[in-house]
Amino acid sequence: MKRVLFVMMIVVVGLAGCGEMSPSDVTPTDVMEPTAMPIPTLPPATAVAPISVGGIEVALSLAAIPDQRAIAIVNGEEILTSAYQQELNRALYSVTSQYAVDWNDPENQAFIPMLQEQVLDQMIDQFLLHQLADQEGVTIGSDEVDAEIAAIKTQIEEDPTTPDWETFLEENNLTESVVREMITDSLLAQALAERLGDSQMVEQVHASHILVETEEMGQEVLNKLEAGEEFADLVADYSMDPGTRDQGGDLGWFPRGQMVPEFEEAAFSLEEDEISGLVQTAFGYHIIQVHEKGERELDPFYYAQIQEQQFQVWFEEQRMQSEIERLYTFQDWEQ
Repeated sequence: MKRVLFVMMIVVVGLAGCGEMSPSDVTPTDVMEPTAMPIPTLPPATAVAPISVGGIEVALSLAAIPDQRAIAIVNGEEILTSAYQQELNRALYSVTSQYAVDWNDPENQAFIPMLQEQVLDQMIDQFLLHQLADQEGVTIGSDEVDAEIAAIKTQIEEDPTTPDWETFLEENNLTESVVREMITDSLLAQALAERLGDSQMVEQVHASHILVETEEMGQEVLNKLEAGEEFADLVADYSMDPGTRDQGGDLGWFPRGQMVPEFEEAAFSLEEDEISGLVQTAFGYHIIQVHEKGERELDPFYYAQIQEQQFQVWFEEQRMQSEIERLYTFQDWEQ
């Protein structure tokens, strides 16, 4: 099973050809609210495209590296330019490999200043994370890091489609020392999130829904419900949500903050056994049936999401209150 590292400070760059997801692409449940920020991971342990000759050298030559000791200061602590250059090189190699980027293409070259800014943002957040962990008295033992590395190695070794550990490191311009730092950051963020987490007992709703494309079709479904037809039967006949259609539209129990706002507002306002009118969202028109309501313990999946969201809000607040000085501005590359 893929091990997701709960860390906010890994660069994720969308290059040419990577589009945004549209509502029709969302499965299996077309009502879930996307997480405010993605949960990044280590580079995927899969075979990667070879770096084209000259491509990475072009990117490295175009990257602006200031001739100064430090590139930023976080609450009085310097981020050295030499450390920044190492991280930038790693990011360029990783992005080039994963996306088979041709840096000879001027359109791709235009992304280099943005990538440089993101790498610096990542390092600022890493420094701040460690400072906050020190303030909160949170530490990560080497045995915890060892266990995570062992699990990742096992995952790679057991998957016939992935390279061995040494090849994985080489292809992503990583060393085991860098991986240890990434895992430590991940575990620090997770430990801080757990410390900030609220009670697992929260108000929840158990509901089902029918999702249709048009208001006219939604009204047709409502008319059939009014005539006495079964909700689950109409799910099978009409619902566009592939994630719940075979379960009678059942979404299970969910707390606030997990569904798109319009859907959530309607679901939590209904009484038990009540069926809504048409609820319009970006995905279409929903008819919601609430089965049960009450305070109950969160499913671990939802609790982890809520912890992450709370951590993100808290971390951003800490970032805004911190003294962060950027000592260099990356200018757009001009042809």
